[in-house]
Amino acid sequence: MVEEAGSCGSSGGGPIAVEELHEIAEESSRAERRAADAERELMEGKKVKFMADRVGEDFDGLITSVTKFGFFVELTDLFVEGLVPLDTLNDDRYTYHENTREVIGQRSRKIYSLGQRLRVLVDRIDPVEKKIQFAVFEEEPVRAKGKRKKR
Repeated sequence: MVEEAGSCGSSGGGPIAVEELHEIAEESSRAERRAADAERELMEGKKVKFMADRVGEDFDGLITSVTKFGFFVELTDLFVEGLVPLDTLNDDRYTYHENTREVIGQRSRKIYSLGQRLRVLVDRIDPVEKKIQFAVFEEEPVRAKGKRKKR
């Protein structure tokens, strides 16, 4: 049984079967996803190329995602995203806490969490993989405020 769903426009053919409409819709969706993927890949390539001359520069950023292998930071003014891998945080041993989605230093208890603002350095660019790696930029080491002995 063929359900009428419309006509084939100016060709004057008859109604299109529902099954055929589903196939057309599926193919259209696949084409749209391929186009979106191609656009995303092109944009990532352009961002990597743009940042290639900025290795060693520091920028303000915002943590947009925290994972077991590091956290992603989007630069505030440039809308460029990169990864700060956990193994590049040298001031402490950091672990990922899945329940709070935070990265916490074992000794210092320093926390990196979603939405946190920080300054990062463009550490390296991988043009083949189209990836940008950042490092946390510390202008001056922050010292814990402790009690001083009076003399």
